[in-house]
Amino acid sequence: MRTLQLFLLGLLLGTTPPAAAQRTAGEKLDDGTLTARVNIALLEQSAKDATSISVTTEGGLVQLSGWAKDEATRERAGRVARGVDSVKEVSNRLVVFDEKRSAGRTLDDSILSSRVKKALSDSDAVKASRVKVHVRAGVVALAGFAASYAERDAAVEIATRTEGVDRVINVIDVVAGA
Repeated sequence: MRTLQLFLLGLLLGTTPPAAAQRTAGEKLDDGTLTARVNIALLEQSAKDATSISVTTEGGLVQLSGWAKDEATRERAGRVARGVDSVKEVSNRLVVFDEKRSAGRTLDDSILSSRVKKALSDSDAVKASRVKVHVRAGVVALAGFAASYAERDAAVEIATRTEGVDRVINVIDVVAGA
């Protein structure tokens, strides 16, 4: 109730309350620690499957992104993450994609990933450091967190316009204050 009162007071005064402001260093440290603990749990459960999984945390919300070889791997990763102490919620954004890649295709995907990341970082509409870019065979999966739907949509539009992108899969979570 007190937080709601502060928020409404902030709206009336044209300011934002501390709860809606930038995250503190301590909160960022807690999220970083939780990310590390989830990564360790994933590696302990199945090192081979976990190498294509990226873990990002925002206020105890753990997002899994990247590629899973099948639905069972995707579901297992979600269960493992949920089993880590202090995880409040898991957003399992893993994409099932089991296409084998040649060394040449892997190189092409790395170059495409760099192009998309550069395009995102050149934009004022997107906080590129909060967006993860995963590429497989010309398919780009965007993950991470955005502060608004407009920011999320801008990231998708930028990736879509990047030369060499065949398709964009949007798995960005919108989190207030991101």
